[in-house]
Amino acid sequence: MNGSETAAAVLRVLREDVGTLTDRVLDRIVAGIPSYAAVAPELLRPGVENSVRDCVAFLLHGHGRAEALGAASVGGDRAAHGIPVEDMLRAYRLGVRTVWERFAAEAARAGADPAAVLALAERMWDWADGVMVRAAREHRRVELENALDAQLRRGAFVRGMLSGGLDRASVALQAAAFGLDPDREYVPFRARSGLPARTVLAALEPHLPPVAPPVALLDGDVAGLLARRPRTLEAGITAGVGPAVRPEDAPASFARATRALETAALFGLTGVHDLADLGLRALVAEDREVGALLAERYLAPLADLPDVERTVVTYLAGGMHVDDAARALYVHPNTLRNRLRRFEDATGADLRDHATLAELWWALAYKGLLKE
Repeated sequence: MNGSETAAAVLRVLREDVGTLTDRVLDRIVAGIPSYAAVAPELLRPGVENSVRDCVAFLLHGHGRAEALGAASVGGDRAAHGIPVEDMLRAYRLGVRTVWERFAAEAARAGADPAAVLALAERMWDWADGVMVRAAREHRRVELENALDAQLRRGAFVRGMLSGGLDRASVALQAAAFGLDPDREYVPFRARSGLPARTVLAALEPHLPPVAPPVALLDGDVAGLLARRPRTLEAGITAGVGPAVRPEDAPASFARATRALETAALFGLTGVHDLADLGLRALVAEDREVGALLAERYLAPLADLPDVERTVVTYLAGGMHVDDAARALYVHPNTLRNRLRRFEDATGADLRDHATLAELWWALAYKGLLKE
């Protein structure tokens, strides 16, 4: 028997002893890689045994099942068990080294031709390169699918929780599965911006719970739960927030957050707002009929008096200080007082009456909405 035949004979011995060789490979992988040690050995063994068998077959014949299917199967299985791709590739290298050490020792004892042994070493690493590429590709595919599936499930949970599509008991049960404490209070929010959703999410990230973010897209807005209310946000982002509540009580609070967002957006406001911050603006935004009536009452008579309307707006905006308003309009204080009297004459209003001032503000706010 020549040296090459001797090497082949040794490989045939290894083929018959795949079980023992598999045990050795599995022991080294589990001992050396913590993510593998966390998985039951009986779940790992089939993939390891198939890989060992394929490796020996490739050394013998130049082909193996792993070239087509086995490596992909191993890659998908390891991803499903949460083993990182880097650990999987390390396990392959440990396995190849273990098989080669056994083969090299047996070949030396049998007197195999060193040149034949060297050629087999090159063939083995060719095999390893091929299967690791295939296994890594499948691992990444399954990992991505799992991540997308988890994201979809989390999104469905968040939308159901915020909208009331899930009953309270279901929310309480599912909250923990998505990293939320059912007994802790969170701040429901809804945010909108012309920026990409990922930019909005990045701005909110410091205020999110320290788990997978409980957020989802809702009609183009980013919505979910915050661990705490932000004081400020990146320019260009508008967010509405509700009162802090437990996850199962989120729908009512989220409805307030939505109303706050819609109101702030209508008035062109950015930053973080709740209904208390927005005050009467929320009523102006919601009750357009009252706004139209008040505009007819206080602003329609000024249609041909633009200077008077501008004066009233400036006067109110400046805290009703005659001198300040006059300076802002570049007119004499007496001119400003005269224009205010013309407003009162045209509308029958009394600018000293608090109710009149509130109604006038409402009318002006409503007119501002019409310009948006």
